Amino acid sequence: MSVESAKWIDGFRALGHRVTRAAGHFVDHESDDVDIAGMWADRPGGDPPPVDHGAIRRLCAEHDLLVLDNAGSLWSAPEASLAWQHHALDTGTPVLLRHHDPAWQGTPLRAVAEDTVPLHHPAHLHVLINQLTAGEFAARWPELARTGALRVVHNRVDVDRLGGGDRQGTRERLGVAPDEVLAVHPARVEGPNKNIPGAVRFAAELDRVLDRPVRYWLTDDAPAPDGLLDGAPGLLRGHVAEQADLYAAADLVLLPSRWEGWGLPVAEAAAAGRLVVAGPYPVLGELRALGLRVPGPDDLTEVAAMLRDPDSAAEMLAANRAAVREHLGADRLPAVLAELISLAEERHQR
Repeated sequence: MSVESAKWIDGFRALGHRVTRAAGHFVDHESDDVDIAGMWADRPGGDPPPVDHGAIRRLCAEHDLLVLDNAGSLWSAPEASLAWQHHALDTGTPVLLRHHDPAWQGTPLRAVAEDTVPLHHPAHLHVLINQLTAGEFAARWPELARTGALRVVHNRVDVDRLGGGDRQGTRERLGVAPDEVLAVHPARVEGPNKNIPGAVRFAAELDRVLDRPVRYWLTDDAPAPDGLLDGAPGLLRGHVAEQADLYAAADLVLLPSRWEGWGLPVAEAAAAGRLVVAGPYPVLGELRALGLRVPGPDDLTEVAAMLRDPDSAAEMLAANRAAVREHLGADRLPAVLAELISLAEERHQR
């Protein structure tokens, strides 16, 4: 189950609902989790096993609401997505779908047949994580827009938790000296959209213009292709257990991606009171529209000045944190979910 799914599950439980987690693969486990064959391939681009229709039908019949969190958009297992839709319609179960990554926004690992995934049945409520994707859904399936089946709900962050990390202890564990500027890049090496070469270049340019050493920290420690990290100053790799510690340890967060569905590290960095350099991915404009000031990779001089004199950035960082709390705070998610449940049930009753 993903980090974002976990936030929704916590929100449903805060409303007093009993939640059964069903997935093709679990990183963590709860006693009543249900493993569903057919939703998970053993290797990237491979075929998943046959879909367990019996388990899917049983879960639909036994529950009052089906929430498909990206499971209605599975590039790797479209047959499973269609099975959930078929059995929910057959059992009369209201459905709430959250779509993160429709296939046309990236490179699917498997061929995706036209008009299958993402699911787009008008009887269901479809939640998009950004306005851009909502517009694309409306253009492809006008009936969804015409009948009010589309809603935009941005990903949420726990502002207080992210602001409470251990800076000194984390930097000591990482071997980062007090006078070093630590630039963290939360990215995986196999994602070309993450623009790791661009992040490396920015860190190297900072190292050239600042009078303090700069270290580039890539959070993924998987083997990298030859040359990908050439020129990275003071290269550091690997995760830390707590997201709050990651942001506390860093002086700068880098996300120079070409594409992101939302770009959660931008919001998380703002919640943690950290300077973030991001873009030019298109959806970043929606975060900026909420009031976040986010320099881009071309703003090297401005960023270097703020790193030399952190007090000069204090007002901007405080405003960013306030904007995230107001518009993206996780504490408001239960109320949002309560509204979505009502809308999903209304669509089912039509």
